[in-house]
Amino acid sequence: MTTGDEKAQKRLQWLLDAPLFIDEALTARLFDAVVRPSYEVQSREVGQVSETARRRLLGGEAEAGYDLGLSFLTGALKLRGQISGERETTDKDTASTKRTEVRVDTAGRRLEEIALVYLSNHPDRIVFIDADGTASTFDGKRLSLQDLEAAAEDPPRMLAFVDIPRNTPVIPMACECESGATARLYETYIAQQWPQEAERPVYPPDGAGQDERRAYWSALAARFSSRVGMEVIEAAGAGGRFGWIDFRVPIGGAGDAMHLHLVPGGKYYTGVFAYNMVRRGYRQGIRMVGTLKAGIDLNVLAVFDR
Repeated sequence: MTTGDEKAQKRLQWLLDAPLFIDEALTARLFDAVVRPSYEVQSREVGQVSETARRRLLGGEAEAGYDLGLSFLTGALKLRGQISGERETTDKDTASTKRTEVRVDTAGRRLEEIALVYLSNHPDRIVFIDADGTASTFDGKRLSLQDLEAAAEDPPRMLAFVDIPRNTPVIPMACECESGATARLYETYIAQQWPQEAERPVYPPDGAGQDERRAYWSALAARFSSRVGMEVIEAAGAGGRFGWIDFRVPIGGAGDAMHLHLVPGGKYYTGVFAYNMVRRGYRQGIRMVGTLKAGIDLNVLAVFDR
């Protein structure tokens, strides 16, 4: 039995917070693909949980009963006994209570269940990524950006927990409003930051090498202004709330930039969204959970405040 290291356990606990943003539609589709329920549960006995998943998260050995409360990840788990490195080859279910309650079915709860299924069945597909370019698996194995690129192509999609520290640029790239109007946010952002058109960085053509792309992203990051980034988003939002919006975040020291794809679906106020993602995100940092695609590209499931 592999138990997660301290970083793994702490990042999984992000799910205990109320998200600033959650993509309900993507979470529902991933829930259907990964959890694969045969029917909608209207009620259930509280406390059914995989013993394997419980041990992977907490590494504990229970002498007798324990109370899981309403959710596996709520932290209501009460263990008796000592922490153990025991390895098991079987997977058993433990029932903690006998009362029955009507099921609470929200995107946040579904995201918890997705994480639980990954934890139980695909722990090698959980990855923890930092803005300095380092990454690690659930059991603490280190991965390079090249390793992530290769691993991202295999199913199931890697469930990534990305920690963006303070003073990291969150650069707006493009968006589409619910009205159907699209905007290339990076063009407006660059025009604001480089008043002289001749000095503005130009994105390399398709055939350009990686070094040219890195130079472009490095230039944008070096002259980053969270205020300008926020205002660019707010101006674009005059056409209506956002259907989707993309960002770039520098990752590693070589000039690479992770692509972030968010689908607000017209459910979030533009000003608050722009402030939390760009202005506050730069000042305080931000946490994200999503599915990793090739190209160091993240479909963001949820965003959490620090």
